[in-house]
Amino acid sequence: MAPCSRCGTFLCGDCVEVMDEQAWCADCVEWVRKNGAPSRVVRAIFVLSVVGIVAFPICLLVVPVAQGLVGGVGLMVTSRELRRIRRGEGPLRGLRQAKVARVLCAVNLLLMLLWFAAVLYGLYRRGT
Repeated sequence: MAPCSRCGTFLCGDCVEVMDEQAWCADCVEWVRKNGAPSRVVRAIFVLSVVGIVAFPICLLVVPVAQGLVGGVGLMVTSRELRRIRRGEGPLRGLRQAKVARVLCAVNLLLMLLWFAAVLYGLYRRGT
C-alpha cells in the first residue's frame, strides 16, 4: 500500500499507477495529464532557442556554437518529451510547446549550418 502523491488516497497493488517514480491513483493521473504544466526542461529549451535565434546576429562575430548546442540537445530533449506525451506519461498541455520548441531547435541548427557554409564559401572565394 502506498498513498497517492497528489491526493493522499491509499492505493492497493492493483490500482496504483507509477508516474515519474511516484505512486498515483487513476483519477490523479488523468487530472495531471489534462491539467499538468509542461515540462520545465522543454520550457527551458524553448526559451534558449528563442534567445539563440534573437542573438544570432551577435554570434556572427564568433562561431555560433551555442546555436549548435541548443539545437542538438533541444531536438533530443523535445523528441523525448513528445514520446512521453504520446505514451501518456506527460501532460497534454506540453504537446504544443514541445512541438514549437523542436522547430525552434531545428532553426538554430540551420542557422549554425548556414554560418559554416558562408564561412567555407568565403574561404573558397579567397582561394580562387
